[in-house]
Amino acid sequence: MTTILHLEDDGPLRDILAKAVKNTAPDIVLEQFTTSNQVLTYLEDHIMSVDLFILDIRVNGEMDGLELSQKIREMGSHRPIIITSAYIKPQPTKLRELNARWMAKPWHILELADTIIPLAISKL
Repeated sequence: MTTILHLEDDGPLRDILAKAVKNTAPDIVLEQFTTSNQVLTYLEDHIMSVDLFILDIRVNGEMDGLELSQKIREMGSHRPIIITSAYIKPQPTKLRELNARWMAKPWHILELADTIIPLAISKL
C-alpha cells in the first residue's frame, strides 16, 4: 500500500490534492494534516509506512515544514519530500541538505498528478 502524508493548513489546497490523488491513483492512501504537531504524533507510529511527504512551510504547530522535514530525516526516513509554499522558496542548499524537492503554490491538478504519483509509488 502506498501512502502520501500531506501537511497543509489551507482547506481548498487539501481538497485539490485529494481529488488529484483519487482521480489518478485511487489505491494510494492520503493522510492529510493541518498542523505539524498532528504530523509528529502520526509519525511516532507510522514514519516508515509513508512513501511521500508533501509539506507546506508555513503551518501551525511546534515546527514549520522545513523543520519537520529535518525531523523526518532524523527519524530515519529517506522517502521523497516535497516542500511547498506560496510565500517563500527555500534556498537550494537547504533543499539539497534535506534531499527535498520544491513545488510552488498555487498547484495545478495535472502538475500534481505528474509529480507526486510517480514519487509516491517509486520504492527506490
